[in-house]
Amino acid sequence: MNNELFVPLHPKSYTSDMNARQSLLFFFCVLAGLILLCICFPSDGLPLGGDLRLRFPSLTAVMGEEQKQEEIVEEETDTMPDLTPEELLQMRQDALNAQQIEEFRAYCTKDAARIYMPNDDETYLDGLWETLQLAATNHVRIMHYGDSQIECDRITSLLRQKFQEEFGGMGVGLVPALQTIPTFTLSSNITPDDVPQYLAYGPADMRSADNFYGPLARVTHIPEHATIRLTGRGGKDYHLASRFSRITVITRQPATLLLTTSEEEEAQEMPLDSGGEPCFYTTSLSRAVNSVTLEVQGETDILGIQLDGQTGVNMDNIPMRGSSGNCLTTISRSSVRPFFERENVALVILQFGGNSTPYLSRSRLHDFKESIKQLIRSFQALAPKAKVLFIGPADMARNNEEGELESYPILPALNDSLRAAADEAGAAYWNMYAAMGGRGSIIRWVEANPQLAGEDYIHFTPLGAKKIAKLLYDTLHLYYRFYLFRTGQEQVELTAEDSAAVNIQQEEY
Repeated sequence: MNNELFVPLHPKSYTSDMNARQSLLFFFCVLAGLILLCICFPSDGLPLGGDLRLRFPSLTAVMGEEQKQEEIVEEETDTMPDLTPEELLQMRQDALNAQQIEEFRAYCTKDAARIYMPNDDETYLDGLWETLQLAATNHVRIMHYGDSQIECDRITSLLRQKFQEEFGGMGVGLVPALQTIPTFTLSSNITPDDVPQYLAYGPADMRSADNFYGPLARVTHIPEHATIRLTGRGGKDYHLASRFSRITVITRQPATLLLTTSEEEEAQEMPLDSGGEPCFYTTSLSRAVNSVTLEVQGETDILGIQLDGQTGVNMDNIPMRGSSGNCLTTISRSSVRPFFERENVALVILQFGGNSTPYLSRSRLHDFKESIKQLIRSFQALAPKAKVLFIGPADMARNNEEGELESYPILPALNDSLRAAADEAGAAYWNMYAAMGGRGSIIRWVEANPQLAGEDYIHFTPLGAKKIAKLLYDTLHLYYRFYLFRTGQEQVELTAEDSAAVNIQQEEY
């Protein structure tokens, strides 16, 4: 017997090999048959009776289709756009700019600190930016009216500094002859110091007989003679406000005004720039100074003193303690219209609502809303080309019945109402309450840093005012950049990675 090991093939393995060979043989047979049929089949087909004929494609026709497809591919390749590297870079630039604009739009529709434009018109502030871009050769005025939140030049001072840094300008703007509350940016004194002053707001016994208050909503009466000394200040934070080179004095009646810019110089009489009621006396200096002395001779009413630069942005801080803004509509139009007609007012900021918050109920919101609409429209009538930005109240806190500190419950509804008022009047709106963080934000601010707000949990400290002012300016500046992107004046800077991506794209072409 043979001792060699014999391992038989597995039946299934043997069958599989046979099936695979048979399938492959069958495929080649069918393919050969089809090729033979293509070659031998009559080109005009076989008659089936009548007009019917049986046709079969020839081999050249089959191969021609494949060749035709190759020609189409080659043709498509040849007709693809032949773009230069510059054109490819521009395509990349346009795509990045479009992406940046969409990011701006996302902010403008979702962020709590966004500005609400009337009718959601993203171009509403374009006129402001266009005017500011011309400030290098023109005067551009921004007026900031508000309640006690902006006293001492709080909030306005930082906005002014930022606008002047961006677009040029100097000086603190429009100030009263009698300054009863010190500010960060101006030291002022008047002799005699008991000259009467009349206000459109505040105590009722300080009203004037005919509401002739002027743009500051206050008037200082000079019975016979007065000396006013004005000195700019501001340190490193507000240094642009501390110097000025153009002085304008607004009086109701003509008077003699002598101006001295230093102790070494003789007093110069200020020329009358435009007469009537009110009168404007303007002197332009050959150099910027930070201090002037004004001597007033003769009985007159002073509506304001402008400390500006020769060109650039001028921004006025006009605080009205205890006011909700309604009193501004009672001021004699003849006392303010000439000012707005001669000044290039590009933006009016109205910041009110805080003084009304403790006393408002939901049933009174409608009436308050209507009064704010009237206020906005009064400034639109005075300065038709100016944009109006209304700023609602900040978060404010009180002790509730349980003795716990909480935000005023009316604030969300009040801000919604004020936003609707601005929208219906065709003005922009900034929800300072929401930008701070909404309900309880003033409490959180103080807990994080007690130096941000006063013990009343209502008023910002100078540090808190600077914080909210920076938030507002950064928001405004973002809208300015949005304008630059939309108008093609600014674009995303291409990086090395962008250029590499363009090179790869060019190689693909």
